[in-house]
Amino acid sequence: MSERDDKIVYTTGVWASAAAKAAVVSLFEKTVESVDVLIPSGERVVLPVLWAYGGRACVKKRGFIEDDVTCGASIVAEVEPSRSGLILEAGKGVGIVTRKGLRLSVGEPAINPVPRFYILKNVSDALRAYGADSGYRIVISVPDGERIAESTINEKLGIVGGISILGTKGIVIPFNTKSFLDSIITEIRFARAQGLDEIVFSPGRQTLDAARRMLSGLPEEAFVVIGDYLFFSLLHAKRAGFRLVHLFSQPAKLAKVAYGFKNTHVKHGRIPMKWLAHFFSEPVIESFNTVREVYEYLGAKRWKKLEDFAERRLKADLGIEVKVYTVFM
Repeated sequence: MSERDDKIVYTTGVWASAAAKAAVVSLFEKTVESVDVLIPSGERVVLPVLWAYGGRACVKKRGFIEDDVTCGASIVAEVEPSRSGLILEAGKGVGIVTRKGLRLSVGEPAINPVPRFYILKNVSDALRAYGADSGYRIVISVPDGERIAESTINEKLGIVGGISILGTKGIVIPFNTKSFLDSIITEIRFARAQGLDEIVFSPGRQTLDAARRMLSGLPEEAFVVIGDYLFFSLLHAKRAGFRLVHLFSQPAKLAKVAYGFKNTHVKHGRIPMKWLAHFFSEPVIESFNTVREVYEYLGAKRWKKLEDFAERRLKADLGIEVKVYTVFM
């Protein structure tokens, strides 16, 4: 890894791509010390391989970010011929979905759609480079995954047997560091210094992309990623003198806002389904697994009741005008 790469923490999805590609390369090469992989941000990165031989390979997720319990985890990939094209499966230590409400169907491996695409893409590119056909079965394993998963909310979400393979951009953003908080303040002050009186907050990159599409008339400096620091960011926006904050969020975090969470990180708790059931006068909601499932059940029109409530609550608590938008992906 380069000096720059060594300071970046890549997602489990990127490391799983590296393991899978190294496993393919090991079918054709005696020595595999590193592989280059395409990641969701569009970059190509070179990652080290611990070992690889005969269609099996192992990598180790490097770097450290607080609260990322997968840092240091070993990820193993195994490839073998298949008559059914490219198939991606979960091995030991990768969870299986057992409840509705997630982006994956019940019974599927807990390998999210974006990392799934890039694992298959990198494997396909490697097979093509060696002139091989695309009939292979790929199994991703995390030897210590079951133990690591005990420190996550997977069990509560109905993901059993291990961790999830995640990553929509390929790079882990350290949303819990002092430097990140400082950067939020800096971006807020800079936007105000440009004469803006409205600003856009989003917890992550996916919602930020949606905000840019919806509010394309605003300049780039108006868009700020705030992670889980909702009240922190709103207070600084108020102090800076902003007239209006546009808040984009996926359903679960927005439900936390409406309920009264000041920080939306999962370690501060999950939204009580009993409260949502009462709020919408829908007792069946209490049995649901995720807020995503609630949103799908209600639909955007009925969900607007929660958006309106969140706006009123934020204005009452903080004295600043906030317009909220739900991003469902």
